[in-house]
Amino acid sequence: MSAQPSPRNQPVPNAAPRPGQNRNRGDGARARLTVAPEVARRRLRARLIMWAAALVTVASLFTLVAFHVFAAQSAFTMERLSKERTNEQLRYARLRDLNARLSSAETVIRAATKIGMVPGGTMTPLRVATQHPASGPPGGQGPQTSTAKNYADTKHALAPQP
Repeated sequence: MSAQPSPRNQPVPNAAPRPGQNRNRGDGARARLTVAPEVARRRLRARLIMWAAALVTVASLFTLVAFHVFAAQSAFTMERLSKERTNEQLRYARLRDLNARLSSAETVIRAATKIGMVPGGTMTPLRVATQHPASGPPGGQGPQTSTAKNYADTKHALAPQP
């Protein structure tokens, strides 16, 4: 048997570097190929997103419960106001009935008789003649009145008499 060199020990010219093996790029700087920080960054981002989602969920539930409480309070207020409105409508109807009874003809006649009034005799209706204003002075013009004259007459009539 002859000894032949193993193909594994010879470097492959276009092969990717092994993890953990630092190679020189030829310009003196080492290649910075790290996998772990990217994974840690993704995990941190995922953790922050989950916390944010949890906070949004809790805030949404709290808001939902608050709206439910406000709706329940409003329902109780509406029920109370409805009862008050019904009571006030009944009270208004009773007061209208009382007013109608107190101002009826029988009640007024009974109260007048109680204080000594007697029914009148025969009634005589009065007719008022309607006057149409005169056509005014000749020439077809309407009546001429002076505001100053009317004011003076009124002032004279209202002045205290000695």
